[in-house]
Amino acid sequence: MKNTYYIGIDGGGTKTNFILFDSDKNSIASVLMPTIHPAQTSFKEAVSILTEAREKLLINIKDCDYDLKVGAGLGGYGINKDYRKKLEDEFSSVFEEFRLYSDAYAAMLGALGGDDGILIIAGTGSIGLAKIGENTYRCGGFGYRYGDEGSAYSIGKSIISAALKESDGRNKKSKIYDLVLEYFKMNSVNDIATSDFTREHIAGLAAEASKYIYSCESIKIIFERAAGEITLHIKALSEKFENKIKLSYIGGVFKSEFIMKMIKEMNPDIDIVSPIFPPEKGSILQV
Repeated sequence: MKNTYYIGIDGGGTKTNFILFDSDKNSIASVLMPTIHPAQTSFKEAVSILTEAREKLLINIKDCDYDLKVGAGLGGYGINKDYRKKLEDEFSSVFEEFRLYSDAYAAMLGALGGDDGILIIAGTGSIGLAKIGENTYRCGGFGYRYGDEGSAYSIGKSIISAALKESDGRNKKSKIYDLVLEYFKMNSVNDIATSDFTREHIAGLAAEASKYIYSCESIKIIFERAAGEITLHIKALSEKFENKIKLSYIGGVFKSEFIMKMIKEMNPDIDIVSPIFPPEKGSILQV
């Protein structure tokens, strides 16, 4: 009887991680490759990346004959039909049996171990997902321009806004003013108005600010609001459930003990658990 091996893939906007699993879905080997996001790579480039990753992983299999199944959670595999078609064509050029998901859905499968429940992702951006049987529900995730509430980016942006208000007298100066100057290495907060920081750079300000939650009331309020926004995602998705809810989480915002404490206090009836599996394993749970 042939053994079955699995390749689980987590594809983001900057890199793609591939993990080879044995028939019991234990990891054997991994390889990190460039992104295959359809907005950033050509068809030829993506096929080349997939082929190279496949070859690097399969040399770890000693069996002469085996079955191979592939699951992938991919950035770009969402509502854009052209992106979905491009990714499906790329995978069909390299793999015989595969199943593709959005990166958020694969992360949810992994974090919840395939069970029903809610996953909140709050990193640079934010989104909430829920799984009930074969049905999936989404909340938020509308991007940094109009959404991503509760994300590290939204926290960083709020801190910058507070610093600007402190600079012109609308608010009294606090630790926020000096923190923003130090973080962005500027002589004047006013220089921010003409700066073009990346989303990731602004999001990084949240981690720095979290060090002063208990010593600066203004920062504490911003983090309380972020916890409240995350809770709005949770409560909206909770309406779909009839039984006790399991919730997991992914993203840098949850590294804040204060955020975790607030979310637990705001959602006392929900069972909050650490992620069970990584997204790569989540992508093969339904293959």
